[in-house]
Amino acid sequence: MLLRVCLILAILAGLGVIGVSQFMLRPQIEEIRTTRDHNKQEWDKTSTELGKTKKTLKETSEDLAKTKTHLEETKTQLTATTTKFETEQKRANGLLDDKNRLSASLKAAQDDLYAWTNSGIRVEQIPAMLTENKTLKGDVAALQDEAKVFQGKVVKLERRIKDILGGEDDVPLPKTVRGKVLVVDPKWDFLVLDVGARNDVQSRGILLISRNGELVAKARVTDVQDQRSIANIMPGWKIKDVMEGDQVVAY
Repeated sequence: MLLRVCLILAILAGLGVIGVSQFMLRPQIEEIRTTRDHNKQEWDKTSTELGKTKKTLKETSEDLAKTKTHLEETKTQLTATTTKFETEQKRANGLLDDKNRLSASLKAAQDDLYAWTNSGIRVEQIPAMLTENKTLKGDVAALQDEAKVFQGKVVKLERRIKDILGGEDDVPLPKTVRGKVLVVDPKWDFLVLDVGARNDVQSRGILLISRNGELVAKARVTDVQDQRSIANIMPGWKIKDVMEGDQVVAY
């Protein structure tokens, strides 16, 4: 019986303790629950905001990628526009240069026209003047050729007179002088030889002209250049007609 009473008392004491504990801990439990609920709400709010932030970040990244692509396209367009501008600028500069040249040409043409107008010559007179000018040029050329012929005759006559009158003494040439005939003028007995001052040839030097070891003529040097000389066949010494390629040696 006593045991039962003790047990009941223990149970009652436990219930009392539980009641006291429940009474004392209840506010703390409520506070913990409140804190839990608040934390859950904050967590849900934070999760929602994080989701929104992620979405916003994704959208921002996409916008940034689009902006970057647009920027690259803009840079490409800017480069193309700059290149086109430079090309057009060069073209404009070229056109300006052409304009300046044309302006200068136009000014020169205007000056020529002004001078021509003041010359008193009419346009219909130009063909006749051109024909007359062409004829005069032909006459001048003919007179120049005739003068050359007469000059050659005078030179030949002067040389013949010198030969007849004795003139200057002939100049001996070194035995080493050897060459050939380059040009022959049979009408005036005029020769061009491939030897000159470099070969110790001197004016009035006497040369023998031969072909295949046979004497053809005798000539006197009348003019000496560095590598060429001019000679005339001496009167009475033309045994045969001199030909190009005939051998020439000092007399």
